[in-house]
Amino acid sequence: MKLHIFTLIILGALFNCTAVAQTKKKNPINDSTPRPLDELITGDAIWDTTPDQLEEKFKSVGLQWLDQGKTRARFFGQGFQLFDGDINILEANSDFKDGKLAATSISLYNRGDSASDPTNLAEFEKQVSTFKDILTARLGVKPLDRGKDAASSVRAIGFLWSKPPTAYLLEYSFQKKMPDKEFRAEFVRLRVAPIPKRMMIGSTTTNDNKPVAKASLAKNITKDPNGDIFINNVPMVDQGPKGYCVVATAERVFRYLGLTVDQHEMAAVAETSSGGGTSPARMVENLKKLTGRLQIHVRELQSWKYDEFLRMIADYNRVAKRNKKREIDLAGGRVIDLGDIYSSFDAESLKESKAAPTKGAYTKFVRQVTEIINKGIPVMWSVQLGLYKETEIPQQNAGHMRLIIGYNQKTSEILYSDSWGAQHALKRMPMDNACAMTTGMYYLEPIQ
Repeated sequence: MKLHIFTLIILGALFNCTAVAQTKKKNPINDSTPRPLDELITGDAIWDTTPDQLEEKFKSVGLQWLDQGKTRARFFGQGFQLFDGDINILEANSDFKDGKLAATSISLYNRGDSASDPTNLAEFEKQVSTFKDILTARLGVKPLDRGKDAASSVRAIGFLWSKPPTAYLLEYSFQKKMPDKEFRAEFVRLRVAPIPKRMMIGSTTTNDNKPVAKASLAKNITKDPNGDIFINNVPMVDQGPKGYCVVATAERVFRYLGLTVDQHEMAAVAETSSGGGTSPARMVENLKKLTGRLQIHVRELQSWKYDEFLRMIADYNRVAKRNKKREIDLAGGRVIDLGDIYSSFDAESLKESKAAPTKGAYTKFVRQVTEIINKGIPVMWSVQLGLYKETEIPQQNAGHMRLIIGYNQKTSEILYSDSWGAQHALKRMPMDNACAMTTGMYYLEPIQ
């Protein structure tokens, strides 16, 4: 018996299907009790703060470490604020270098977490002006109008305050004259760093936001006696409760390559919807336009192609018929919903048709993963969740993007990482399961 797929998704939009239903995670903090973070960005000795000192100071307000080495701390949830509640905080991330606090980035507005969106530029700039006036009053110094940062991926507009020992950069970004609307606010963020290292948050004079040398990446590979070969220092980013897995994954790769980029900046580049959906294909297309500015190449290992998809369905149907499972019938259809189709697959028949050791798709998958990992480059991996059992993940049965960071040929496993916090930093699954659930693979590498 064949299963007929009836859908409402037009064929021209199907490239969004695997990612529009991206994974979301519940907000870990729902208490609105005030959680002041003033000591995170003010004080004469804040840049001497160690991870243990930060943990002791803020453990009662909901600090989360994003890695076991305590190099990145995150504050996320309701109630976080600055200056007696004059500024509400959506998220703050603090980075450590050489055992000392090195920089903090604070999200004041972003489309994924904010409850409401400014409807026009005047409304948005009024909101930015309020933040600017509060910072000027509280810091007691006037800002430098930095204008647009030509080196950033979105040319964010910024204002810079210098109050020793700290530099404060308020940045905002928006888009006008879009196909579906006249205006879209992207983000407002406050980035804080010590004045001698203020290049970490932007400057009007020098572009220090360049990737590491491509040849240096191989040194990040760890080889364990058990056969694990993996990249051991990919930064963790927590996408939060919104469906930002694609852009959070991109941020992790950019940070690994030495570029200061965050997921909200990536959301602007990738044209992520307010609800959190991102098309990997669109993100790749737009990132390619930034190759010269960011000094990186964007590579596609596997992406969705209609002819290849039809061949996969044909291969699947032959196996499903032999296994007495329902087949997929696309005959006469002008529309396709990938979510419907993947949820209709018999998982074992799909694996047999696509990821058996003798299949070309499996051989190609293994070769691509091992070759790229051996260069010290993580693979951005688009998948369909729900086909194979995975424990302790926030959501099943959805399109998702994660990182392949290693492999083990002895056990025929891949090592991978999800952008959901430290507990998801290093996981593993059988190579054939990974191949069968793959919907796309991409990677970024420095030009030099």
